[in-house]
Amino acid sequence: MSRLDCTGVILAGGMNSRLPGKKKMFRKVGDTTMLEAIHTLFDRVFKEVILVVNDPKAFAMTDALIVTDIDPSRCALAGLHTGLYYASHPWIYATACDVPFASEAVIRHLWASRRKGKEIIIPRTREGLEPLSALYNKTCLQRMEKSLSEKRFMIKKAFNFRRVMEIAPETLERLDPDMRFKFNVNTPEDLVTARTMAGKKS
Repeated sequence: MSRLDCTGVILAGGMNSRLPGKKKMFRKVGDTTMLEAIHTLFDRVFKEVILVVNDPKAFAMTDALIVTDIDPSRCALAGLHTGLYYASHPWIYATACDVPFASEAVIRHLWASRRKGKEIIIPRTREGLEPLSALYNKTCLQRMEKSLSEKRFMIKKAFNFRRVMEIAPETLERLDPDMRFKFNVNTPEDLVTARTMAGKKS
């Protein structure tokens, strides 16, 4: 399949507070680190990959455009805003660095679901919306900047829901029956679970 005219954005600027020690994106799940798994997928799917980080030196060996947050709030919205700002393409797909099972099938379905007048294409699982597994258009930038300036850091607070396209749980479950694409690693217990899911228990 051809690469999409879209920028893949990996948010890797988190505080790592619940998984102390080595930065979690450098932890192995299966045979590769979480960052390597996401980057390999993104390099195959997208024409551009951007990594949003706090410590650029730690990522010097990564073959991606490395940028740091424009806004100093150090939240996911600030990272999302930064990736969207620097992207060469009108659309980005954003994910966190601790999502080891991002799904190409889900990503390509979101891309194919774009419609005129919609600026966010987002999965809705049975637990709710997944803002860090979604497509965003550059038309979102102004509202993101306004939310950041007003210290409203929840990503969904920056949405104009009239311009949001939601992908239904039933569709997602057909594409990814175990819904692995949304699993993220926040704690040592999550890391054990991810390694089990990948067939590597230690």
